[in-house]
Amino acid sequence: MSRLLVVDDEPGFAKLVEAHLGNEHVIEEVSSAEAGLASLDEIAYDVVLTDLHMPPGPTGIEMMKRARERDLDIPFIVLTGHATVESAVEAMREGAFDYMRKSASGDELRTSVQRALAHGRMLREVRRLRGEVAEARGLGDRPVGNSARIREVIALAERVAASDASVMIYGESGTGKELLARVIHRSSGRRDGPFVAFDCSALAPSLVESELFGHEKGAFTGAQRARRGLFREASGGTLFLDEIGDVAPEVQNKLLRVIQEREIKPVGGDVFVKIDVRILAATNKNLRQLIRDGKFREDLYYRLAVVPIELPPLRERKEDIPELVAYFLARRRGAGPRPHRMSPSALMRLDSYQWPGNIRELENVIERAAILSDGQEIQAKDLPSVDVAHVPEAALDATRPLKERVSEAVRAVERQAILEALQAEQGSPTRASKRLGISRASFYNKLKEHDINI
Repeated sequence: MSRLLVVDDEPGFAKLVEAHLGNEHVIEEVSSAEAGLASLDEIAYDVVLTDLHMPPGPTGIEMMKRARERDLDIPFIVLTGHATVESAVEAMREGAFDYMRKSASGDELRTSVQRALAHGRMLREVRRLRGEVAEARGLGDRPVGNSARIREVIALAERVAASDASVMIYGESGTGKELLARVIHRSSGRRDGPFVAFDCSALAPSLVESELFGHEKGAFTGAQRARRGLFREASGGTLFLDEIGDVAPEVQNKLLRVIQEREIKPVGGDVFVKIDVRILAATNKNLRQLIRDGKFREDLYYRLAVVPIELPPLRERKEDIPELVAYFLARRRGAGPRPHRMSPSALMRLDSYQWPGNIRELENVIERAAILSDGQEIQAKDLPSVDVAHVPEAALDATRPLKERVSEAVRAVERQAILEALQAEQGSPTRASKRLGISRASFYNKLKEHDINI
């Protein structure tokens, strides 16, 4: 349910607006431009309907200009009892979405408000797309590769896209979980709506709640202005919750209620807002084990994992490496004329590695090799080396089961890759995690797993 602010010094005009619009919106009223600006700082409204003249204070147009100076992308509908060509031209020149007589019919007002709501959604989508730097570095429109494993994953994703069911995407860091979520969104009936991605591991629990549900001004220290929240930003589209296993219990409780009731209440607010969002989630953790450990709600799990999809790690789909290499090299040709292919010996080196950072790590390796290469073809010497001297003796013991030996070797290579990344980045966990192509939260988990102190 959208929230409308009526700014008018005429008592009762908001009641007339409410009579025209019915109970489709939450409608609130203030009597001056100053009060209107204060309200816009307090609450994230969807549309403002303002009177043109409100003596002796600022006009509705002046309020609109000051809202623009505060970078508030809210559509304004200017209403007046005495319309003139001059005032209409001024209102539209200053950015009003619409200009109407107060005597307009209910149908005219409803149409204008609906168009303004759609325009507001478009403004927010444009702003979101402009800031979406991560997508510009994505792997294109769909996962790259032709292995049986990845074909099965894509086929399942495209089948489930037709429904509105929640999907849980499992996979290690760097396997392309967000990319698969985008495939589902683009193949769904919500393709024309926004796709909003959020990393649940990136913020403290209190900030995660504010980021998802929005907040009112003054809801907590530093909340100097109201915020809509990502559930409202994703209205009509898809909200992708990455690393859902890292969500704190108190946020899990509120997420469950949102999914069940399809409504949110901003932090510090007292009004529930209806939402229309499809939720896709992803994790690199074993959620069933977290449930057994009492760290993840079982009822929330079943709400989110209506359809589970597992993305295989790169080490289990190595036949896709040549196609991935060709893709990365083709995409970076704008950075220079060379190289445009990889030698067979270099491809063999890539095939012998276990890729703990998966596709993101492969991309980083290709970028580095392309920079260091002095010809049209990347050679084995251009690739970073893996020192097998660090592989533990247990991994070389032929009397042990093969699965255990492979596991020991993979862990050793993974540990070495982490140490090399830390050394190359002067001990910075943030830069080292980027170098390996994994999230910072996953990097810290790996440090703990391998007992590495920094």
